[in-house]
Amino acid sequence: MRWTIFLSVLSIWLAAPAARSEPAVPAAQLSPAVVPGAYEYRLPSRHTGKTYRIQVAAVGPAPAQGYPVLYVLDGDAFFPVAAMAAQGMWMRAEENGAVPMLLVGVGYSDRHFLDLATRAEDYTPPSEDYSQTGDRLSRRFGGADAFHRFLTEELRPDLAHRFSLNPQQQNLFGHSYGGLFALYSLMKYPASFRNRLAASPSIWWNQRRILQEWPAFSGRLAAAGEGRFGLRLSAGQYEETLAPHLPRSSQRQAVLSERAMVSEVQHFGAQLLKPQYRQLSVETVTYPEETHASVALLAIGDGIRWLYARCREDAGCRPPLFR
Repeated sequence: MRWTIFLSVLSIWLAAPAARSEPAVPAAQLSPAVVPGAYEYRLPSRHTGKTYRIQVAAVGPAPAQGYPVLYVLDGDAFFPVAAMAAQGMWMRAEENGAVPMLLVGVGYSDRHFLDLATRAEDYTPPSEDYSQTGDRLSRRFGGADAFHRFLTEELRPDLAHRFSLNPQQQNLFGHSYGGLFALYSLMKYPASFRNRLAASPSIWWNQRRILQEWPAFSGRLAAAGEGRFGLRLSAGQYEETLAPHLPRSSQRQAVLSERAMVSEVQHFGAQLLKPQYRQLSVETVTYPEETHASVALLAIGDGIRWLYARCREDAGCRPPLFR
């Protein structure tokens, strides 16, 4: 609720025209907005063949062991939210239990909120058949392995040249297809990130292709070493049932029921509580009265708080303030 109120007030403030006596400036003469305290650059990838828009915000002073990092997928949309949340909590660091953190938005273009086609390719697992993906908008899929290599072999070293990073505290946030990528990276490459925030993951994609990774996962996790990895799963109530203010639609309800976002997230989280996954700390949250779109905002703010708590529990991450 606290994030809902905060973000609602923020959206009203951002949408309200400023009171001014001079005539309105034509949109063509306005400059792009900038996230305070953030920087951006473009980074090409030899693995994916794409060029990425990288946005970075260093929140707090660099710890002796380097910054914990949070990579934010769909960075064009969600980096400003993540940076605002982390910077806001850092203003009252002791009250919020906040720790220094490097926020990294991974996006595509400053011209689009979401690049639907490109993200669909980058965030989805490779499959033998793409004829029944359940996605009517995109045509290219299956680039998750190449995108993972971009994150770990190209972006991460590039950031390490620019900032002091804690190599043991690399974390990932993804929503929807980004959440699916977070789960795929966990099941295929568990050691590549310490913690993952998977908001409304599209487990339904391509007849639940992600579930094919289960048989090999316990072995991969055991091979990842003794590190304690974390996963925070989340979904919204109205991702499986119609919101009450919507007209009743059997077709829309059928889609929600088939995708079963809440049930799938709950079941996925429950599976990970089995003894063979004891290296993994799992939290599963269902947000009441929230939709697929609104969950992302809550999952970012609450997820950063969860990362703070995970860091404070880890001697290799915990800053002096909490020792």
